[in-house]
Amino acid sequence: MNEKDGRILNIHISQEQLGEHFNSNGILYYFENKEYVFDTYRERIAYKDGTITTINKATKQIIYDMDVANNLTVLDILSGKDDRVIVADPILEKDSFRIPFILSEWDIKGDIWTVPTTGKPKKIILNISVDEIITLKIITAEIASKNIIPQIDTIEYEIIDLRE
Repeated sequence: MNEKDGRILNIHISQEQLGEHFNSNGILYYFENKEYVFDTYRERIAYKDGTITTINKATKQIIYDMDVANNLTVLDILSGKDDRVIVADPILEKDSFRIPFILSEWDIKGDIWTVPTTGKPKKIILNISVDEIITLKIITAEIASKNIIPQIDTIEYEIIDLRE
């Protein structure tokens, strides 16, 4: 994940919560832990230096907010830069390594599947509780450049600033 120029991940997210099932597809432009953009058909969420910008394309709103102190994200898991993630030994399964982990602060268990020869992530499953599971499937992953994020014309968007 920590490629100098960054990564582009085409992701499918599936969430099961209290019997409900939600799906979403998007593209993650990942440059480092301090800068990334997740873009879907309906919205774009960007993170840079502690500021979270959410652009809702449907309602034409831009919301600015600050990161929560000690927040842990899926990107922390992928980049391996956080000591709150306890990683177990990898298990070879078919054509993947499955690496079990625990998010110690929340007692959340999960697994990440990677390609053995490259370490490229393929899938992440977070078992948050008996009634809540989040699955991220990485459909494609490639090296990126900051210049490739599509621009959104936000001139007529309402701006909501929640930063203190």
